[in-house]
Amino acid sequence: MKRIKFLAVFAMAAIVMASCGGGSDKKAEIIEKLEAGEIPEEVTRVYVDVNASEVAWTGQKITGSGHNGTIGIKEGVMYDYDGKIWGGNMVIDMTQIVVLDLTDPEMNARLKGHLESDDFFSVATHPEATFEIVRLEPIEGAASGEANYRISGNLTIKEITHSLAFNALVNHVEGGIDAYADFDFDRSLYEVRFGSGRFFDNLGDNLINDNINLKINLVARY
Repeated sequence: MKRIKFLAVFAMAAIVMASCGGGSDKKAEIIEKLEAGEIPEEVTRVYVDVNASEVAWTGQKITGSGHNGTIGIKEGVMYDYDGKIWGGNMVIDMTQIVVLDLTDPEMNARLKGHLESDDFFSVATHPEATFEIVRLEPIEGAASGEANYRISGNLTIKEITHSLAFNALVNHVEGGIDAYADFDFDRSLYEVRFGSGRFFDNLGDNLINDNINLKINLVARY
């Protein structure tokens, strides 16, 4: 059976943000490579409502200026196993990158096109990104409304995969599962090089932070 590509949760969102960057203390932890197991036959599949869910991205230059927007979710599913959340997967639609902060149509289209180009996400060649959840561990003592799970999984962007971990708020609700994650990831690990100090010197004010912030709000229903 195939496993969870929970994406971008996260993946895609993360992807877009990576293009602009953004720094905080919420950076996803890079961990040892994870191997996904078989999905138990007994799981109940809870499908992500792509219209009610959202992946928001934010990126910044070293000067503090930046951009923000959203990216589309193509499909996703959470797995409920004996009343516990076993995992999930998400496929991000990189062709649905939206820029929200630029109201001028020409400037908006220019940035969108740049993010889709080979300088950033090579969308024509890599139209999807994925996140596969391999491990979901409860956070002991988590207060109500705060992150209550440590999610570990495989984020794939531009066919490059890295295993990472971040905190998320995941709850059973009437009719399904809701999940929210707010984290940064390092775009340079996925060969998103434009304006990156990891690959280029003397960028000055044109330096773009390698860390991209993603805020993922998933609504999954039976």
